[in-house]
Amino acid sequence: MKILAIETSCDDTGIAILEYDKTCRPKILADLVSSQIKVHAPWGGVVPMLAKREHQLNLVPLFKQALKKAGMLTFVCHSERSEESRGSGLPAKALAAAGATRVTDSSPEFTPHPDAGAQNDKIKILYKILDREPELLKKLLPFLKKYQKPDIDYLAVTTGPGLEPALWVGVNFARALSYFWNIPIIPVNHIEGHIAANFIPSDKISGMTNDKLLMTKKLPTICLVVSGGHTQLILVKKLGHYKIVGETRDDAAGEAFDKVAKMLNLGYPGGPTIAATAAKFKIENLKFKIKELPRPMLNSGDFDFSFSGLKTAVLYILQKMTPAQIKRSTSAIAAEFQQAVIDVLSAKALSAAKKYEAKTIILAGGVAANQALRDNLSLAADRLSLNFFVPPINLCVDNAAMIALAAYWQLAQKHATKINWRTLKANANLRIS
Repeated sequence: MKILAIETSCDDTGIAILEYDKTCRPKILADLVSSQIKVHAPWGGVVPMLAKREHQLNLVPLFKQALKKAGMLTFVCHSERSEESRGSGLPAKALAAAGATRVTDSSPEFTPHPDAGAQNDKIKILYKILDREPELLKKLLPFLKKYQKPDIDYLAVTTGPGLEPALWVGVNFARALSYFWNIPIIPVNHIEGHIAANFIPSDKISGMTNDKLLMTKKLPTICLVVSGGHTQLILVKKLGHYKIVGETRDDAAGEAFDKVAKMLNLGYPGGPTIAATAAKFKIENLKFKIKELPRPMLNSGDFDFSFSGLKTAVLYILQKMTPAQIKRSTSAIAAEFQQAVIDVLSAKALSAAKKYEAKTIILAGGVAANQALRDNLSLAADRLSLNFFVPPINLCVDNAAMIALAAYWQLAQKHATKINWRTLKANANLRIS
């Protein structure tokens, strides 16, 4: 079984192809991500409409590259009869009617003609599906003419949560492929994808199947999902059954990292720049005393978070300092801020694990790439004799391999929802429980 996954929830475009053998062991045939960091860096954060535009431009080239890497990119036959008998694409006459011309990898950009396309029912529907994705349509039509349907059993796509304009590009791309190639779609929650990222085959966990990892003595699990848009504690008692037991009441941890990095003129994204700057801190070189920052809601008695006040506390410190003082104290401020976030995240996760008698703590999301957080939580889990899972750093960011694996979990547990291309929708506020 092969699953093609699509991820466009925020500012990373992801395409992946996973194959499963009879032992349910996943094999990554392709896992590609196109980052938009350079596009959004001047704004200090993700601009939704810019993200939408970039996804439209990136999806088809990335899709083609993934199919090629997986050995699944095959040209269609050039005779009209062969194309129709294979069911691989549009007949040559229909494509010509749509304004298509023979294209190669070096051909000028293809511009379809709507009026001509209306002469063919199949093209008419593609135009309707991608009505709000003109750049994507422009790239997809010649691709569908040129290449055969790949040997794919299911399409998996992130339907939420995320930025709605970005989500819709991936959703409509999946709808178009599902319609044109008659492949069922499995909608995937982005947060479940981050949880699944812990179990994608890698050097660290090679040889371990999903069954061994998740269906033996590892459950119940407390999963700490920390990213630019989400900070949640999720109880997993059974694979596919999730309950949010705590979440942020305002800023997510990753969002706070971005905002504090901007205050310190460290650039975007804030997580890596804060971490790198904090690592330079040497207490013996500190010439200006940095007041200890608050640990918001550390003793609130629940598992919720709040990072807005922490961000404001950093602002108040900076307002009392001269530019020269700020420059000399930046590493100290970054280190103290980072430690404050880690203290709160770790304490809440461990407290939730104790209450719900969890056997495992899982760390997931973009902020899971923070080495100080990984080390802190790993040591704390070890002291309490808890299992601790965290993805390889390259799989902490948004990627499509995690979406493919989450879709497989749904199929394996027989609770997959196979959505018709006509009814598939994006939901920016989708909840995991």
